[in-house]
Order: sequence, then structure tokens, then C-alpha cells
Amino acid sequence: MAAREVRKRRSNLAPPPPEIDVDADIPVQSAFARIVSGGTTPRSTLGSPLTSHAYRRSGIGDLAGGKRRNISLSEVELLPWVCCMAPAILQFVLYSTVIVTSLFFPTACYVYMASLAACINLWIFNLASSSFWGSFQLRKGTATDWHALLQKLPDEDKAEACHIVLLPNFKENEKMLKETLDNLGRSRMALNSMKVVLAMEAREGTPAREKAARIIKEKAHLFSDLIACYHPEGLTGEVAGKSSNTQWAFREALRRYGSMLAKRDPSKVFLTVADADTLLHPQYFSALAYQGLTMSPEERSWCIFQSPILLFRNIFSVPFLTRATAHATLIFELASLANQTVMPAFAYSAYSMTLALACHPEVDGWDVDVIAEDHHMFCKCYFAALWESAHECQERTKHGAAQAAPPIAPRLKVQPIYLPALSYLVESSEGYMASLTARFQQARRHMQGVIELGYVLLQYSRFATSVGTFKLPFRTHVGIVLIVIKIFVLHILSTAQCFSMIFVGAVSVTPRTGRSLKQNSLVSTLAALCSGWHTPVPVQGCTGHRRSQNGSRRNSR
Repeated sequence: MAAREVRKRRSNLAPPPPEIDVDADIPVQSAFARIVSGGTTPRSTLGSPLTSHAYRRSGIGDLAGGKRRNISLSEVELLPWVCCMAPAILQFVLYSTVIVTSLFFPTACYVYMASLAACINLWIFNLASSSFWGSFQLRKGTATDWHALLQKLPDEDKAEACHIVLLPNFKENEKMLKETLDNLGRSRMALNSMKVVLAMEAREGTPAREKAARIIKEKAHLFSDLIACYHPEGLTGEVAGKSSNTQWAFREALRRYGSMLAKRDPSKVFLTVADADTLLHPQYFSALAYQGLTMSPEERSWCIFQSPILLFRNIFSVPFLTRATAHATLIFELASLANQTVMPAFAYSAYSMTLALACHPEVDGWDVDVIAEDHHMFCKCYFAALWESAHECQERTKHGAAQAAPPIAPRLKVQPIYLPALSYLVESSEGYMASLTARFQQARRHMQGVIELGYVLLQYSRFATSVGTFKLPFRTHVGIVLIVIKIFVLHILSTAQCFSMIFVGAVSVTPRTGRSLKQNSLVSTLAALCSGWHTPVPVQGCTGHRRSQNGSRRNSR
């Protein structure tokens, strides 16, 4: 019932974007001028789609191409519902297999458990080996003077590059926010090229506005501009969280800086989304600008920039179980960035992209009805590139272009920036157990990211149906399947393997071990465990009854 109500609420139309004030000095022919003035833009184009045509504000339809495509699991249709239920169905099947086989087919259960363990061990081996290479790259990146490299680029590129930082937060400590801004201010690009948006929640009330006013008054001198916006509560179709707050801040940034952005190449404007407790490396923005500007406009426009996240700011004050999750997160993220040969890397927590990508009509900013905004943004951008390629092919075919269209292949990539970003582990001031409880609740929220598996399946289904399954190159199918596999292994297979060990141990191993210990010695029990649960093997030094029985047999011979 709750899920049905959520889908019903999300299916309603989203509110229109904030009113836009357009300065008279914006060039009339500028694509961005059409955005901020509420005009329409073409859906597709020949050549590079991102640097000239792919801009449109949220809520503005495309009169030439029809209403903006909005593929969402919130749609009240059969296919979105099936895709939404797919993770739960897969998890139910895996768990049920463990239960049924352990009760009725023990041998099959052991084979099944061994298969799950083999898959997880291969995954762990890949993470362990890749993280070694990632740690080497991290050392190399921190030893590089990225700002000096940036200064060697042409002056016109450096002059046009700028950063917009979005900091979504809700009831965050004022001191911590000031520390985050102080750290951002350490960047040598902060004073002239960085604009920061404090994305506050209006439901925090008057204290949020007072807190933002104090912070702006104290820290505004560090940046080119520092503003605050307040995401309204209870907007139709929205789910309260980081994604909807980020989208509101993104709209506010476009409204505030529209006249300035209209005069710049949007592929040279870098948007960075970071948590309120994230301390990005002082050279991060210089490295981001350098790596982006050394790419072609189209390459950097289809790129998400990601630093490895180190949850180490309070590593020594949290419970040891929470501390272990910090190390696991580092290994996972570092390995994912270092080795993208098999499994793709996802955007995570704090990441950057160009304004060209965020404003692309197939992306259109952040979705307001999701929870795991980072993984979702990666998946949406990944398919946006595929949809754009399909539009380009259709345009070339429609107009009879002599030049053949490029294949419909993945374009989006995650570009590592090997500079550490420090964040806090969740911790409670109420003590040890309260901190563990808070970490469990956070992990439960993170596990809700499994719904992205359904989103990828929905996108895949719609895309394959629109373009034609057999018209897609093989590598396109493989790329999408690898995304599915990664989400499946991360959220479903790993938990199923853990469940199998716990359940089989509870219903099979533990009772048999107890009975064996009751009847025999510890040595016999261990021998029985190693021999596959056959009849306990008599061992010299066991009970007197068995020793005398064996002795009588030897004497009779």
C-alpha cells in the first residue's frame, strides 16, 4: 500500500521551475539564452550534441520533439512496476533457494553455497588487486602540482573555466559547514572562479536561514560568490533527500548565474556536488579543470569526474565495526576507479560534471524522486549518451546525410581524479551502541540503492524497444549488462551469500555440531566436519568404549 501511494504521488506533474530573470545583455542566439528565457531547444543535432543544442531547463517541453522523455520507476505502468519489483524478485529467489535446498537437498545446497562463495571471492580478489594499483595512482596524484599544470594551458581556456559547487545539507552542524567552506577556500581557483551554493532545506525552519546568513557573512570573501537557497518542503512528486535538494540548488544556480553562463562554453563550466562534511583536496578543482580542459569538448561533456572517498575524518572515535566499513568503502571505490576494464565505476558521494552534461535534455539535472542520487545520476547520464546517439542516427537517416552515423555505443565515462576526499563516518553522541545503530540505519538507506537495478532494466527495455535490440552493437549490450551485474553483485548476491552462510549454519551445521560434540570428542567432530558429515571416524585417544571395541577387533584377527 505504501509503495502504491508513493508511485501515485510521484506520478503527478512536478512544479514549474523558478521564474528566471534574463539580463538584456544575453546574446539572443545563445542556446543558454533560450534556456533562461523559457524557450525551447532542439532535441538532437548532427555533430557534437552537447556544445550547441543540448540545453533545456526542467519542465520546459520540446515542441519539435514532443514532451521531454522522463523514464522513471514512478510511472504507473506495468513495465516500470515489473522493473521496480525485479530486485525484490531476484532476492526472494536467491534466498528461497537457500532455504529449500538446505532443508530438502543438502548436497545441492552445499554446491549452491560454494557457487555463491566463488563469485564473491572472485569479486573480492578483483577489488583487492585493483586497489593496489589505485593506491599507487593516489600517491602519484597527490604528488602532482595540478595548478602549475593548469597554468600552462592557453589563457583563453583558463579564463573560461569556472566551478559551481552545490552543497546539499539538512540540519548540519554550523561549525562543520564552515570547515567545509574553509577547505574549499584553500583552492587557488576559489576566489576568482568558484561559486558555492549552500543547498538548505526550508523544512529546517528559521534556524537554517539564520545559520546560512552567518556563514555567508563570514565566508563570502573566500569565493567568487557564496549564496544559499532553500528547498521547499512537500513539493508534488518529490522525495525528500539529497537528490531533490540538489536539483533545486541546480535550478537556483542557473537562475542566479544564467547571464554569466550564457557567455561561456558550458563544457568548461564544472558542477561539483559534495556532501556537507566532504573535504575535497585543495588541488581538486585545479586537477578537475586541467583534466577537463585537456579533453575534447565532447569527451569532457560525456564525463563524470570522481575522487576516491576516504571516510576517515573520525576513524578513531567510531566503533570498530563502523571503522571496518570505512576501509571496505575505500577499497571498493579505489578499485572501481583504478580498474574499469570489466566493471564500470559509478559516481559516489562527491563528484563533478560539466554544465553541458547536467543540462542535456536527456539528463535535465537530478531526478527528484530517487534516494541514491549519485548512482542514479551515473545511470541516467549513461543512457542519455545512448539516446543521443540514437537521435543522431535518426537525424542522419531522415535528412539523408552522406556521412555515416557513429555506432550507438556507450560514451559516458568516469574519469578518476586521484586526490583524496575526506568525509565523516556516521557517529552518535549517545554512545557506542547508538553509533552502531546509526551506522546500521545508514547502511539500510544505502541498500535502497538496489532500486537502480530496476531503473537500468527499465531504461534498457525502453531503449532496446525504441531502437531495436538487434540494431544495437554487441558492446552496447555488454556495457549495460555489466552495470546490471555490478549492482546485482553489490546489493543482492553479496547479501544472499551472507544469508546462506548464516541460515545453513543455524539449521544444519550448528545442530549437527552440537549432536556430534555430545556423542563424541572434539577431534572426532572436526574429522566429521572435514569428511562431509559421514559417520564419525574412530580416532585413537577417543572414548574408552571405542578404543576397547577396536582393540577386540585387532585381537580377534
